[in-house]
Amino acid sequence: MCIRDRALITAVVASTTAEVHVTQTFKGFKVVDDRPAVANYKTQKADEAAQSVKLVLDHLKIDVVSQGLIIHFGGDLCCVSGIGASAACCVALARALSEHFGLGLSEEQVNAAAYEGEKGYHGTPSGVDNTASTYGGLLKFTRTDRDPIFVNQTLDHKCGIVFASTGITASTTQVVGDVAARKQQDPAWFDGLLR
Repeated sequence: MCIRDRALITAVVASTTAEVHVTQTFKGFKVVDDRPAVANYKTQKADEAAQSVKLVLDHLKIDVVSQGLIIHFGGDLCCVSGIGASAACCVALARALSEHFGLGLSEEQVNAAAYEGEKGYHGTPSGVDNTASTYGGLLKFTRTDRDPIFVNQTLDHKCGIVFASTGITASTTQVVGDVAARKQQDPAWFDGLLR
């Protein structure tokens, strides 16, 4: 097994909630998003968010052809690029769908559904954000040439984490694509970053 990347990941205390209601007044789904957010986040991420919801619904085989769903997001996790808000949304949605439709999803199944939803935001997600959102706590992440490895970690002391937001909303898919293009253009530059 070839190890490619390692990182420590932690969940934050804030969270996203989701509620699901079936309706016969329309077909498809409608999202009501009452999460706090930085300016323009929800507008700029609207297409990615809709794709994400669709991917979770498809993964869990939830019928939105013969019925409509109203999906309500709330909670105290502020939507801002870099905090894992999209993953928290995917996890909350998978849990709400499981509860509403009696799916009995395990945490592993919730995580798998959230991973599928993250594809709407990230194209090819690492699995880091949805795993942190699903399991919480502190995780050691190792990317390999096979499936990523996540291991729960404990600390023998408290550890403070500072998160600062620029307030700028960014598309992870675009940023990752830009970095990949730069890496392909100038491999020596990229390798120098990793030393």
